[in-house]
Amino acid sequence: MQRTRRTSPSGTWQPDLVTQQETPERLTREEKKARTRVQLIDAAATVFARRGFVAASLDEVAEEAGLTKGAVYSNFESKDDLFQAVMDDRLNEPMLHVADDIRGSTDSAQEQAMMGARAFTDAVERERDVYLLGIEFDVYVARHPEHAPQFANRWREQFERIAGLIEEASKDNQVPLPMTAEEMAVVVTALSQGMTIRRLVNPESVPDDLLGRVYALLFQLPEDG
Repeated sequence: MQRTRRTSPSGTWQPDLVTQQETPERLTREEKKARTRVQLIDAAATVFARRGFVAASLDEVAEEAGLTKGAVYSNFESKDDLFQAVMDDRLNEPMLHVADDIRGSTDSAQEQAMMGARAFTDAVERERDVYLLGIEFDVYVARHPEHAPQFANRWREQFERIAGLIEEASKDNQVPLPMTAEEMAVVVTALSQGMTIRRLVNPESVPDDLLGRVYALLFQLPEDG
């Protein structure tokens, strides 16, 4: 008599009660596509870190992921698009979530500035290779400005999100901004990047709390106590 397979409430296969071996999951088309996308982003992060943005190829990414090149193009328009997905997944989106969490905390404005700086520094140390890839990409676009227009919308959206968080924090803490939120977004991003590069090159020259103190100074926050 043929054995029946057990499924969980979600419809995925459960271990066979006799063999105790995992049986294949039933995935929807959307779930399969999402899983493939994750595989490609993970593989791309590895390949980009190993080869650099310029030298890396989509063929290498597909091989690293154990998928076909067609699978890459069915999920991403180009190498640039895949690269931006890696940056969003590993750095940009996590940092924006952290910013939301900090804004929702009951800590003082000064403490929030220090928390934000520590979170940014920790993210860079955790994803050092990915962060350096971002720097490499910026240099690449600076050397090839003809590529800049295709990223203009993405960059504008990122700065708009940062500016929105800055404006909301200003209102929450009842601290006026010394310039527009959009200008503050540019300054905060540039300062963070510059100090982070200096810390990566010469860690002893940048104290752990320096970026947080600069944030507090920039936002004209009073010291606690």
